[in-house]
Amino acid sequence: MVTTIKVKEKLKKYYKKAKSILSLSFSLAKVKFKLRNEGSYLGIFWYLLNPLAMFSIFLFLGNIINKKTIEHYPVYLLLGLIMFNIFRGATDASTSSIAGNAGIIKSMKVSFEPFVISGVLQSVFSHFFEILVLIAFLIYFQIPLGGLLFYPFILFLLVLFIIGFSFTLAALGTYISDISNIWSIMVNLTWFAAPVFYVVTKGDVPFINSINPMFYFITAARDIIIYETFPDFKIILLMVAFGFGSLAIGLFIFEKNKHRFPEAV
Repeated sequence: MVTTIKVKEKLKKYYKKAKSILSLSFSLAKVKFKLRNEGSYLGIFWYLLNPLAMFSIFLFLGNIINKKTIEHYPVYLLLGLIMFNIFRGATDASTSSIAGNAGIIKSMKVSFEPFVISGVLQSVFSHFFEILVLIAFLIYFQIPLGGLLFYPFILFLLVLFIIGFSFTLAALGTYISDISNIWSIMVNLTWFAAPVFYVVTKGDVPFINSINPMFYFITAARDIIIYETFPDFKIILLMVAFGFGSLAIGLFIFEKNKHRFPEAV
Protein backbone atom coordinates (compact mmCIF):
# COMPACT_ATOMS: atom_id res chain seq x y z
CA MET A 1 0.00 0.00 0.00
CA VAL A 2 2.82 2.38 0.93
CA THR A 3 4.65 1.53 -2.30
CA THR A 4 1.51 2.24 -4.34
CA ILE A 5 1.13 5.66 -2.70
CA LYS A 6 4.78 6.49 -3.41
CA VAL A 7 4.38 5.46 -7.06
CA LYS A 8 1.28 7.63 -7.39
CA GLU A 9 3.10 10.59 -5.81
CA LYS A 10 6.03 10.19 -8.22
CA LEU A 11 3.71 9.93 -11.21
CA LYS A 12 1.87 13.03 -10.04
CA LYS A 13 5.17 14.86 -9.64
CA TYR A 14 6.34 13.85 -13.13
CA TYR A 15 2.97 14.83 -14.58
CA LYS A 16 3.16 18.32 -13.04
CA LYS A 17 6.74 18.75 -14.26
CA ALA A 18 5.87 17.61 -17.80
CA LYS A 19 2.81 19.89 -17.84
CA SER A 20 4.90 22.85 -16.69
CA ILE A 21 7.59 22.18 -19.32
CA LEU A 22 5.07 21.83 -22.15
CA SER A 23 3.21 24.97 -21.07
CA LEU A 24 6.41 27.03 -21.00
CA SER A 25 7.55 25.49 -24.31
CA PHE A 26 4.26 26.44 -25.96
CA SER A 27 4.49 30.00 -24.63
CA LEU A 28 8.08 30.40 -25.87
CA ALA A 29 7.13 28.99 -29.27
CA LYS A 30 4.26 31.49 -29.63
CA VAL A 31 6.53 34.40 -28.72
CA LYS A 32 9.22 33.30 -31.21
CA PHE A 33 6.60 32.76 -33.89
CA LYS A 34 5.18 36.27 -33.43
CA LEU A 35 8.60 37.94 -33.22
CA ARG A 36 9.68 36.36 -36.49
CA ASN A 37 6.76 38.04 -38.28
CA GLU A 38 7.00 41.37 -36.45
CA GLY A 39 7.75 44.23 -38.82
CA SER A 40 7.54 41.99 -41.86
CA TYR A 41 5.39 42.98 -44.83
CA LEU A 42 4.95 39.39 -45.98
CA GLY A 43 4.39 37.97 -42.49
CA ILE A 44 3.31 34.33 -42.53
CA PHE A 45 4.24 34.02 -46.21
CA TRP A 46 7.93 33.87 -45.22
CA TYR A 47 7.26 30.45 -43.66
CA LEU A 48 6.04 29.20 -47.04
CA LEU A 49 8.61 30.91 -49.24
CA ASN A 50 11.39 28.35 -48.80
CA PRO A 51 9.31 25.20 -49.45
CA LEU A 52 7.53 26.91 -52.37
CA ALA A 53 10.83 27.96 -53.93
CA MET A 54 12.24 24.45 -53.54
CA PHE A 55 8.98 23.05 -54.86
CA SER A 56 9.22 25.15 -58.04
CA ILE A 57 12.81 24.04 -58.72
CA PHE A 58 12.24 20.34 -58.14
CA LEU A 59 8.89 20.37 -59.92
CA PHE A 60 10.68 21.59 -63.05
CA LEU A 61 13.44 18.97 -62.70
CA GLY A 62 11.02 16.26 -61.66
CA ASN A 63 8.74 16.78 -64.63
CA ILE A 64 11.73 16.02 -66.83
CA ILE A 65 12.96 13.02 -64.85
CA ASN A 66 9.86 11.53 -63.21
CA LYS A 67 6.97 12.63 -65.36
CA LYS A 68 6.05 9.10 -66.44
CA THR A 69 6.87 7.28 -63.21
CA ILE A 70 5.19 9.23 -60.39
CA GLU A 71 1.43 9.76 -60.30
CA HIS A 72 0.33 13.18 -59.01
CA TYR A 73 3.98 14.24 -58.89
CA PRO A 74 3.34 17.87 -57.75
CA VAL A 75 1.49 16.64 -54.64
CA TYR A 76 4.03 13.85 -54.13
CA LEU A 77 6.82 16.43 -54.18
CA LEU A 78 5.07 19.01 -51.99
CA LEU A 79 4.21 16.50 -49.26
CA GLY A 80 7.80 15.25 -49.13
CA LEU A 81 9.12 18.81 -49.00
CA ILE A 82 6.92 20.05 -46.16
CA MET A 83 7.55 16.93 -44.06
CA PHE A 84 11.30 17.23 -44.46
CA ASN A 85 11.04 20.98 -43.87
CA ILE A 86 9.64 20.52 -40.35
CA PHE A 87 12.49 18.10 -39.58
CA ARG A 88 15.16 20.43 -40.96
CA GLY A 89 13.78 23.57 -39.29
CA ALA A 90 13.39 22.04 -35.83
CA THR A 91 16.74 20.25 -35.77
CA ASP A 92 18.61 23.28 -37.13
CA ALA A 93 17.17 25.39 -34.30
CA SER A 94 18.02 22.77 -31.68
CA THR A 95 21.79 22.94 -32.32
CA SER A 96 21.91 26.35 -30.63
CA SER A 97 18.87 26.07 -28.35
CA ILE A 98 21.01 25.71 -25.20
CA ALA A 99 24.23 27.47 -26.19
CA GLY A 100 22.24 30.33 -27.71
CA ASN A 101 20.52 31.00 -24.38
CA ALA A 102 23.72 30.97 -22.31
CA GLY A 103 22.90 34.29 -20.62
CA ILE A 104 19.59 33.04 -19.23
CA ILE A 105 20.94 29.61 -18.31
CA LYS A 106 23.87 31.05 -16.34
CA SER A 107 21.91 33.76 -14.55
CA MET A 108 18.62 32.02 -13.76
CA LYS A 109 17.50 28.65 -12.43
CA VAL A 110 15.24 27.43 -15.23
CA SER A 111 14.25 24.19 -16.91
CA PHE A 112 16.32 23.63 -20.04
CA GLU A 113 13.83 21.42 -21.89
CA PRO A 114 11.51 24.27 -23.04
CA PHE A 115 14.38 25.87 -24.99
CA VAL A 116 14.52 22.73 -27.14
CA ILE A 117 10.82 21.86 -27.34
CA SER A 118 9.79 25.43 -28.19
CA GLY A 119 11.96 25.30 -31.32
CA VAL A 120 10.19 22.13 -32.43
CA LEU A 121 6.77 23.63 -31.72
CA GLN A 122 7.66 26.70 -33.77
CA SER A 123 8.33 24.42 -36.75
CA VAL A 124 5.02 22.65 -36.07
CA PHE A 125 3.20 26.02 -36.20
CA SER A 126 4.82 26.70 -39.57
CA HIS A 127 3.87 23.22 -40.75
CA PHE A 128 0.18 23.96 -40.21
CA PHE A 129 0.35 26.71 -42.83
CA GLU A 130 2.15 24.36 -45.20
CA ILE A 131 -0.67 21.85 -44.75
CA LEU A 132 -3.13 24.50 -45.94
CA VAL A 133 -1.13 24.74 -49.18
CA LEU A 134 -1.17 20.94 -49.42
CA ILE A 135 -4.95 20.92 -49.04
CA ALA A 136 -5.24 23.41 -51.92
CA PHE A 137 -3.12 21.08 -54.09
CA LEU A 138 -5.21 18.06 -53.15
CA ILE A 139 -8.37 19.90 -54.15
CA TYR A 140 -6.84 21.09 -57.42
CA PHE A 141 -5.71 17.58 -58.40
CA GLN A 142 -9.04 16.13 -57.26
CA ILE A 143 -7.50 13.89 -54.61
CA PRO A 144 -9.91 13.03 -51.75
CA LEU A 145 -9.13 14.76 -48.46
CA GLY A 146 -10.09 11.76 -46.31
CA GLY A 147 -6.48 10.62 -45.97
CA LEU A 148 -5.65 13.79 -44.05
CA LEU A 149 -7.68 12.43 -41.13
CA PHE A 150 -4.87 9.91 -40.49
CA TYR A 151 -2.06 12.42 -40.91
CA PRO A 152 -2.13 13.66 -37.26
CA PHE A 153 -1.05 10.17 -36.16
CA ILE A 154 1.95 10.25 -38.52
CA LEU A 155 2.74 13.84 -37.52
CA PHE A 156 2.56 12.94 -33.83
CA LEU A 157 5.16 10.18 -34.26
CA LEU A 158 7.28 12.43 -36.46
CA VAL A 159 7.25 15.20 -33.82
CA LEU A 160 8.28 12.70 -31.12
CA PHE A 161 11.17 11.62 -33.34
CA ILE A 162 12.19 15.23 -33.97
CA ILE A 163 11.99 16.19 -30.28
CA GLY A 164 14.22 13.27 -29.30
CA PHE A 165 16.71 14.07 -32.05
CA SER A 166 16.64 17.75 -31.06
CA PHE A 167 17.44 16.91 -27.43
CA THR A 168 20.51 15.00 -28.61
CA LEU A 169 21.68 17.82 -30.90
CA ALA A 170 21.05 20.43 -28.18
CA ALA A 171 23.21 18.48 -25.72
CA LEU A 172 25.98 18.08 -28.30
CA GLY A 173 25.75 21.79 -29.11
CA THR A 174 26.83 22.73 -25.61
CA TYR A 175 30.17 20.94 -26.08
CA ILE A 176 30.79 21.19 -29.84
CA SER A 177 30.76 24.77 -31.08
CA ASP A 178 30.67 23.68 -34.72
CA ILE A 179 27.68 21.38 -34.33
CA SER A 180 25.50 23.74 -36.37
CA ASN A 181 27.86 23.55 -39.36
CA ILE A 182 28.30 19.81 -38.97
CA TRP A 183 24.56 19.23 -38.82
CA SER A 184 23.90 21.44 -41.87
CA ILE A 185 26.05 19.01 -43.88
CA MET A 186 24.46 15.93 -42.32
CA VAL A 187 20.91 17.16 -42.88
CA ASN A 188 21.68 17.70 -46.56
CA LEU A 189 22.85 14.09 -46.79
CA THR A 190 19.64 13.04 -45.03
CA TRP A 191 17.68 15.09 -47.57
CA PHE A 192 19.14 13.18 -50.51
CA ALA A 193 18.68 9.89 -48.66
CA ALA A 194 14.95 10.60 -48.39
CA PRO A 195 12.70 10.16 -51.45
CA VAL A 196 11.56 13.78 -51.46
CA PHE A 197 11.81 14.40 -55.20
CA TYR A 198 12.43 10.91 -56.58
CA VAL A 199 10.63 7.57 -56.37
CA VAL A 200 11.69 4.42 -54.53
CA THR A 201 10.19 1.18 -55.79
CA LYS A 202 8.44 -0.77 -53.06
CA GLY A 203 10.08 -4.11 -52.43
CA ASP A 204 13.39 -2.81 -53.75
CA VAL A 205 14.34 -0.09 -51.25
CA PRO A 206 18.01 0.98 -51.48
CA PHE A 207 20.04 0.62 -48.28
CA ILE A 208 20.59 4.40 -47.99
CA ASN A 209 16.82 4.90 -47.86
CA SER A 210 16.13 2.00 -45.52
CA ILE A 211 18.38 3.47 -42.77
CA ASN A 212 16.80 6.92 -43.04
CA PRO A 213 13.88 7.34 -40.58
CA MET A 214 12.39 10.14 -42.70
CA PHE A 215 11.86 7.63 -45.52
CA TYR A 216 9.23 5.80 -43.47
CA PHE A 217 7.35 8.89 -42.29
CA ILE A 218 7.19 10.38 -45.79
CA THR A 219 6.25 7.08 -47.44
CA ALA A 220 3.43 6.43 -44.95
CA ALA A 221 2.01 9.93 -45.44
CA ARG A 222 2.06 9.60 -49.24
CA ASP A 223 0.42 6.17 -49.15
CA ILE A 224 -2.48 7.41 -47.03
CA ILE A 225 -2.99 10.94 -48.37
CA ILE A 226 -2.18 10.65 -52.07
CA TYR A 227 -2.74 7.01 -52.98
CA GLU A 228 -5.45 6.16 -50.40
CA THR A 229 -3.72 2.95 -49.35
CA PHE A 230 -2.82 1.76 -45.87
CA PRO A 231 0.98 1.69 -45.26
CA ASP A 232 2.73 -1.63 -44.74
CA PHE A 233 2.51 -2.79 -41.14
CA LYS A 234 6.32 -2.82 -41.03
CA ILE A 235 6.42 0.89 -41.85
CA ILE A 236 3.94 1.66 -39.06
CA LEU A 237 5.98 -0.33 -36.54
CA LEU A 238 9.18 1.42 -37.61
CA MET A 239 7.55 4.85 -37.28
CA VAL A 240 6.45 4.00 -33.74
CA ALA A 241 9.92 2.63 -32.93
CA PHE A 242 11.71 5.67 -34.36
CA GLY A 243 9.32 8.10 -32.65
CA PHE A 244 9.42 6.72 -29.12
CA GLY A 245 12.96 5.37 -29.43
CA SER A 246 14.36 8.74 -30.48
CA LEU A 247 12.48 10.48 -27.66
CA ALA A 248 13.77 8.02 -25.05
CA ILE A 249 17.38 8.25 -26.24
CA GLY A 250 17.27 12.04 -26.60
CA LEU A 251 15.81 12.53 -23.12
CA PHE A 252 18.37 10.15 -21.61
CA ILE A 253 21.31 12.02 -23.18
CA PHE A 254 19.84 15.40 -22.28
CA GLU A 255 19.06 14.45 -18.66
CA LYS A 256 22.52 12.94 -18.14
CA ASN A 257 24.26 16.11 -19.31
CA LYS A 258 22.00 19.02 -18.41
CA HIS A 259 23.64 19.62 -15.01
CA ARG A 260 26.82 20.53 -16.94
CA PHE A 261 25.12 22.99 -19.31
CA PRO A 262 25.68 26.17 -17.21
CA GLU A 263 29.42 25.47 -17.12
CA ALA A 264 29.67 24.23 -20.72
CA VAL A 265 28.00 27.26 -22.33
